Amino acid sequence: MVKPLKIMIAANYFKTLDPVNKNAFSIFKAYKSKSNTFIETGCHFGGSLTHAINGGYKNLYSCDINKVRVDHCLSELSSKCDVLRIDHSSSLDFFKKLLPIIDTDATFWLDAHDEGGGVPTFDELALIKELFADKASTIIIDDIPLYFNNTIPELIAKIKEINKDYNIRMEYIHSNKSNYILVASTKSREQMAKFSINKKINS
Repeated sequence: MVKPLKIMIAANYFKTLDPVNKNAFSIFKAYKSKSNTFIETGCHFGGSLTHAINGGYKNLYSCDINKVRVDHCLSELSSKCDVLRIDHSSSLDFFKKLLPIIDTDATFWLDAHDEGGGVPTFDELALIKELFADKASTIIIDDIPLYFNNTIPELIAKIKEINKDYNIRMEYIHSNKSNYILVASTKSREQMAKFSINKKINS
């Protein structure tokens, strides 16, 4: 069993991170929603939620099919933000309950892959299109080469069904370029390029 990570909320948080987590944190912070709302699928032991809180998000929503992880994150993080809801459920059931009641923008982190729950990302995107009011919210998807290597065009097409004006960037998290994330945003391509972590990887 993977041991829970140490939860840290600190002014020098960025300096405590390894290069991979520094890259992930930088993306979360750059694409922070105006409402400071973060919606995640798959909380694991709270690493991404901790990134979000340290990055300035105040309203956090997540889920996991593993109750031990849910309980751990609620115990460790409930006092660190204004709103923390973590459902012990599949991401699809979570979205069906949550998305209709959120009336602000958000930053989505879609990371509910495998571990007995399959890869529901396409269905998650369909629910965002159907149930979420704000159609210009940033969507970030983890582990693109691991789970979507043969379906990237279809994945992008599904995202653009939500909003045809989304611009898409692939951002490398690992310095050896073994893994990368997809960022979909209505920000301009020029602005997204300024946020890019790829220049650090390529330097």
